[in-house]
Amino acid sequence: MPQELDSAGALARTVLALDLPEGRAPVVGVSGFGGSGKSTLAAALHQHLPGSTVVPGDEFLRSRPPTARSQDWGSVDRDRLADQVLEPARRGAAQAYQVWDHDTGAPGPWVSLAGATAVIVEGLGLYVPALAGLFDLRVWVDVDLDTATARGMWRDEHEYGNAQADLWTGVWRPNDADFFERYRPDRAAHILYAAPSPTLSRSRGPVSR
Repeated sequence: MPQELDSAGALARTVLALDLPEGRAPVVGVSGFGGSGKSTLAAALHQHLPGSTVVPGDEFLRSRPPTARSQDWGSVDRDRLADQVLEPARRGAAQAYQVWDHDTGAPGPWVSLAGATAVIVEGLGLYVPALAGLFDLRVWVDVDLDTATARGMWRDEHEYGNAQADLWTGVWRPNDADFFERYRPDRAAHILYAAPSPTLSRSRGPVSR
């Protein structure tokens, strides 16, 4: 059964307690529904693990934003994620990965992973059979789909000024629902992370997680 945690500090202690080959940096996955708070948790965990690196899963999307319906988040380029990040990191040989180039619509500049004390990969659709075993610790941000979607839609409209309601309701939420039913990433996780409830503001609404 997955362990339940509710703080980035406790999660960091769990990472540091992993039994790994001497000198190898842990590989940590942080996944959840869109809008659940994956990026927020990954950033907080990074602060608790000096020298760690966060690898955003969005850099491995075949199109940004993803616009295709699928049952397995097929827009995630899992082969490139495995080849450039996960497999080298598991060998203790992580060097670099490519970020997405908006101008060319393809993988572009390289970002170094050399010397990272932990590799934190956050993103959608991570816990499929081909990738799950490449993570030393799999974290699922345990926010229900309705709540996560509402937070994500509010964030895009009010914080980013980029309302994408049609994509949220027509593509991303259905993709999340189908992926969850097919793979049950919450059961594949070692840790269920209970994200804090957003604070409320009369002027701004819920703070994005």
